[in-house]
Parts: sequence; C-alpha cells; structure tokens
Amino acid sequence: MTSDSWSTSQLVEFLAVLSEQRDEEAALRAAVERVLESLDAEVGLLFGPDTVLTVVGLSPGDPQVAALVAAARTGADQVRVDGLGPCRAAMVALDLGEDAVRLLVVRAGAEAFVPDEMLLLRGMAWVLHLALRPLRVMVLLGERQRMLEQVARVQRAIANRAPLPEVFDTVTASALDLFGIELAMLYLADQGVLMVASVSTTFDEQHQLTRPMHLRSGIGRAAYASGELVRTDDYPGSAWANPELVMRGARAAMSAPVRENGAVVGSLVTLSFRPGHHFTDVQEQTLLAFADQVSTALSDAKTLATAQHAIRDAVTGLPNRVLFLQRLEQALDRGVRAHVLFLDLDRFKLVNDTRGHSAGDELLRQVGRRLRECLRTDDLLARFGGDEFAVLAEDGEADDILLLAKRMLAAVERPYLVAGEEVTVDASIGISASHDGAAAGDILRDADTAMYRAKHAGGGRYVLFEKRMHTVLVQRASLESDLRYAVGRDELFVVFQPILELRTGQVHTAEALVRWQHPTRGVIPPDEFIPLAEETGLIVPVGRRVLAAACEQAAGWVAPPDGGAPPAVSVNLSARQLLDPELVHDVRRAVETTGLDPARLILEITESVFVSEAGTVLDRLQQIRDIGVRLAIDDFGTGYSALSYLRHLPVEILKIDRSFVEGVVAGWQGREFLNTIVRLSETLSMTAVGEGVETPEQLSALQALGCQLGQGFLFARPMDCAEFSRSLAGHRGAAVLTPG
Repeated sequence: MTSDSWSTSQLVEFLAVLSEQRDEEAALRAAVERVLESLDAEVGLLFGPDTVLTVVGLSPGDPQVAALVAAARTGADQVRVDGLGPCRAAMVALDLGEDAVRLLVVRAGAEAFVPDEMLLLRGMAWVLHLALRPLRVMVLLGERQRMLEQVARVQRAIANRAPLPEVFDTVTASALDLFGIELAMLYLADQGVLMVASVSTTFDEQHQLTRPMHLRSGIGRAAYASGELVRTDDYPGSAWANPELVMRGARAAMSAPVRENGAVVGSLVTLSFRPGHHFTDVQEQTLLAFADQVSTALSDAKTLATAQHAIRDAVTGLPNRVLFLQRLEQALDRGVRAHVLFLDLDRFKLVNDTRGHSAGDELLRQVGRRLRECLRTDDLLARFGGDEFAVLAEDGEADDILLLAKRMLAAVERPYLVAGEEVTVDASIGISASHDGAAAGDILRDADTAMYRAKHAGGGRYVLFEKRMHTVLVQRASLESDLRYAVGRDELFVVFQPILELRTGQVHTAEALVRWQHPTRGVIPPDEFIPLAEETGLIVPVGRRVLAAACEQAAGWVAPPDGGAPPAVSVNLSARQLLDPELVHDVRRAVETTGLDPARLILEITESVFVSEAGTVLDRLQQIRDIGVRLAIDDFGTGYSALSYLRHLPVEILKIDRSFVEGVVAGWQGREFLNTIVRLSETLSMTAVGEGVETPEQLSALQALGCQLGQGFLFARPMDCAEFSRSLAGHRGAAVLTPG
C-alpha cells in the first residue's frame, strides 16, 4: 500500500463515514471499525488516561483488553491475543499531551506495520480528532437549544406570577420534554425530610405510580445530601433503587440538587424506562442548569429580608455594588487614601456554558472564599455581578497593593473542583487609587478601565490605571460616535479583491471589503473599526451599506466577449447580521433595486455563526438561498463546522483558511491536510477557494491539488471600484488578471 493510494480517497471516505454518525459513541466505534478494515487488523481500542472508550474485536469485559492497554503504554509492538496467537501492535495519539486519547490496532501474525500503513493510521487519527470536536460542539448546541426552550417555558410561568405549585409542575413537565424521559419528580425539604412538590410522567392514568409523599432515601435524597449531581445508568443495580420503580422498568436515573440562595433545599429527579438508555455528560450539565430555574422560582416566590437583599449578593453572600460604593464614599469623606482592585474572571463564561449555571455559581463561591483569604482584616471584598469582584483597601502603600494583587491572581489560578470535575480560570485585575477631587464613581471607573486593559493584554495579570488610559477610552468612545454617523455621511466605501479561476486566470468573483474614510483621521484600517462595530451592533447598518454598494457596483460589470458571465461579487456577513430579523429583506431589496442577478451575489459566513442560535441561523440561510443568492463558508477549518451540517447546508463554496494554504509548501502533512479539504469539497459538490495565496509555490501546489479558485496578494490587492473596472476593461473584457 502506498501513500498515493490512501491520501485522498480513504481519508475523505473516512471523514464521510464519521460525519454520518449521530453521537460521539457511534463515531468512535465507526472509526475503529474502519481503521481495522483499512489495515486488515482484527482488534482495535480507543483509550484515555483512565478509561477504555471503545473496543472492537474483543468483548469490553475481556481481561485481555486491560492487558493490551498496559502493553501499549509500555510501547510494546508485539502482543498475544487468545484465538489469534502472536500479533503485531501499533498505537497513535489523537492529540498532543499525556492525557490524549490513543488508538491501538492489533493484527494477527508477525508482519510489522510498514511506514505507509503508519502514515495512514496517523492520518485517520487526525481526521477522527478533527471530526470529534465539531460533533461534541453540535451535541452541546442541540442540548442547549432544547434547554433554552424549556427554561423559557418555566420563566414565563414565573414572570406571570403563577402559583408556586403550578410553576413546579411546569418544571417537571418541561424536564420530560427536555430529556425525553418517562418520569420527573421535584422534592423540597421540610425540616430535613424531602417532601414531594411535583411529579410529571408519561404513564397513562390507569398505570400511574403511587405518589410518594416524602423521601428519606433514594437518588433524590443522595443529591440533596451531597449537594452534587448523582447519576446511574444501572438503576436496578444501584444503591438508590426504588422497588416500585424497578418493577415498572426504570433503567437510568439522574438527580440534581435544588438551591435557594446557595443552600440546598431539594432535588430534581429524572428517570428513564427505556432499555439501554444512558444519560450523557452534557445532559448532566443541562439538568444542573435546569435545576437552577427551580431556585429562581423559589427566590421569586418567597419574601427575603429586604435590607439584607439590598446590600448582599445572593450567590456568594458577599457585599454587592451598593454596599461597596457606600464604603468607598465613606473612606473618601474621611480623607483616607483608598485603592480599588477590580477583578474579572477570564474564561468564566466557558464554565457556565459547558457545565451549567449551578457549577458557575459554585465556582464563584469558591473564588470568593479564596479572595477573602488574601485580604487584610479591614479590606472589603464585594461581588458586582456576573464574574466581577472588587476589593477596597484603605491606608495601603502602593507596594502592599501590588503584593495583594499578586496574591489574588495566584489564589484564583489554582485549580477548583466543581461538580466533581477540575476547573481552572484566570483573572484580570485593574487597580486605581483615590486622588484629590475624585468621586467614588470615578475611582471605580478607572479600575474598570485598567482591568479591561489587563484583559486585552491576554489576562492573568494586573494593570495600574494611568491617565492616558482614560484618554484612549475617550478616543474609543469618540470613534464609536463617529462610526454611528459614518454610514449616513457616506464615509464608508467598498474596495474589491478578485478571486481567480486557477486553471484559466479568469476573474470569477470579486470580494467586497469595507473601508472608512474618516474626515480628520484619514483611512481607518478595518481591524480598528470592524471589531468595534461588532461589539456595538453597528455592524448591522454598516453591513447593510456594504451589501447595497457591492450589488450596485457589480450590476455595472460587463460580460466578457466570449459570452461568459460577468464576475460575481461576494460580501461578508457577521454572526450579528445573521441574527438580524431584517437581513433577508435587506438581501432581497439589494438585488431587486440594483437589478443584479441573485446568482451573482455570494454571501460569506464563518463557521463561528453556528455556535449560537444555530436553528435561527440555518433558517435564515435557507431563506437567503431561496432568493437565488449563493453562500460560502469563509476561513474554513478554523471554527466549529459540523460535517453533518455541511452536508445539509445550502452552501456552494468553501473558502479554505489561509493557514492551510501557508502550510501547503511546508511538508507532506500540510499538503495532505489541504488535499483532504479539497477532496471533501468535491465530495460535497462544493467549490474550493484557497485564501491568502502570496507565493508562486502556493499557487502551483493549489493547482496541482485541483483547487478551483484562489485569492491573495499574488494576484491583486484590494482595489477601489474604478481601478477594478479598469483592470477588467484593460484585458479587452476577458476579465483576466495575470498573477503578480
């Protein structure tokens, strides 16, 4: 077997097989089976540091599995398997690091795996790693979307001030829909005894369960007592089995603690009666997040001590912003020199998104406890909301404050144990000091400004406020204000960069890129104002302007004498624009008012648009495609594209990220990765575009791989409308540009 024979067809085929799998477990098994088939091997294992994930060719309970894993860890390439005799073994890692999942392949006989076979094995391991990431993300997105729908249902009941029992019934009924289960129960504690608050079930009235009035044991009690999620995929064999539920056929169960102001006050229980059903790790986190809605209902329904509630954070019990500002104002009134340390957690949102809000709250409580241990007796620690904390230190020397900031960073960065898993976060700290004439709000604003400077510098550090930072902040606010007026004042203009057919050199498309001619600052680079537009939402009117201008220009481009079509025009769409309800109307109006053939308009999206509100995005893209407008995925290979999405998306073009094009001349691996993507585009009947083509060597490599289109400085830099039109006309209408 040679590398030429597998490098294209087998990897693309392997990728296609993985894309058809609905979950990670099925993908892993399909991957191992295909690897064994490709290498004529009999046994395959996927294993991590502590567990075996997939076994093919042996029973998972076979003692030989553990023996093979142990041998593989020692690097042994010769093993013995009952029924096969002496065998050869080969192992590769799916990723870097000691904790990487490893793929072990065992083949009967004494013949060693040849270099080309090892190359194939490494290639398939890389493709498996590439496919698993988006698969996991899309599973998470699907769970999150379903959770949001059911959470909204509960929140409507809370907002409408429905009676508490009705809210609780909404919670358990929503849990049935959310997890696709047959039984959900909510218990709340009364003097240490869990009393039933709600039961929802799919059983008909004739076969209803006996409604338990209190719970002194069981999986719900376990979650209540431990304050952590409890799960079993073998309910009949577990220590929490209820005889009636076992008799009715309960197979798997989960229970999450319900909290009120941080204290555990009950549990939410879910049970599945389907044979072979297993709850997933994602569903664990979903249940934790869903249980938080019960806490919201309890807090909303019960009267809290008003004064305490006004000055204390409900999650951590720390003082809140109101009390902090009162203390700061008092210190300024006494003439005391005061320092404010404003702390924001880095990557906290990732914890909330992946492990649920309950885990996020637990992390915040642990962070609060650690920060308190860093402080002096008279220092004040407060939580401002979200992932923000603030410290007020009075009568401290500058060196002491810096040492305090270092202690706080070190304390925050140590690993945490949250919901049974290790979690790490960093922090960014901004420091400001009181000065003559400064109000409490000014000092807090300065600390906040310095904190953002620390975060933008990479996080995990502290920054002292300097006056020039305020100047930069004012300039940024001024730039934002100017940008708001730029659309109406015609300060934004469009330039075009051609995309060529690599076989003929003909201009296939021109990408429209926005520029800003500021009245006093001149041309402002897009990397300076586009992120600001994204952050503020101004990207929507800016994008609308670019779309209209690009269509107007493209409508005037003439067809070449050979009868071919004039070049198409491509326009970038941001995630923010895709969530704009007016987007489809804007696209339709742009092509209708300019008379541009919709097929000559290509809208480019990035893979990241599917991370949030994937359902809305897909629906909007289909509506755009129905107009006749074509779609392209920009920077492909750097985001979270799911292969299953690619097969069903109304997308015709894949624009391969420039990092793959840069690597195509770096060695065989970069070339094979790019080759795999080009073959994937062919399999999906899409057109491949190589981005960032800057050298003749890159061009030659793309042509050799069969990539249809290319874009980059080797061909042309972005040109204004007039220059682009002259470039086309200068080649006698043939719409051809010569590289270089």
